Amino acid sequence: MKVYLGDLPVELIGRRPKTGEPIDGKFGFRPVLNTKANFPCLGNVKGIVFLSTLPNVRSFACSTQVLDLEEEVIKRKIPAKIFHLASCGKESWSEIKKLHPQLKAHGYSLQNCNTNDVNSFKHKLGVGVSNSNRLAHGLFVLKNGKFIASYIPKQQYGVPNIKRFLNRLERSLHS
Repeated sequence: MKVYLGDLPVELIGRRPKTGEPIDGKFGFRPVLNTKANFPCLGNVKGIVFLSTLPNVRSFACSTQVLDLEEEVIKRKIPAKIFHLASCGKESWSEIKKLHPQLKAHGYSLQNCNTNDVNSFKHKLGVGVSNSNRLAHGLFVLKNGKFIASYIPKQQYGVPNIKRFLNRLERSLHS
């Protein structure tokens, strides 16, 4: 899949999951925000789960994605768990923790993790940046371990439109 960072084309590896497809596999990603537990086996998590992928939480776009997703999910009273997965390490999350101590979502890092786990995960979600260790911006929703929605913005420069994504999700849940 080709996305853009401004005018610069960026090739993503893997493919975006289809609705109804299960997520399988256990990944050993490092906890960095609001948890000490390893990354959960998402296929076993009951209920609704939001998974947010981020290139670098030090950037405005990524930190805003973290904040906006949680605020919108709470405001809309969606009973869900939220997990953020970032390319960058634990130290990158310190600013978000300081500025937004009210955040409850769990954050994880790909840094210093098993290369096979990282590559497998990137391929399963279609958010791996080709020839890079980075993830692209992405939003995924699972219900009882199966994908019900996904969003990988074509324009990666800036904040993904979380409100529009959630509007579409809510319409599909109520139809």
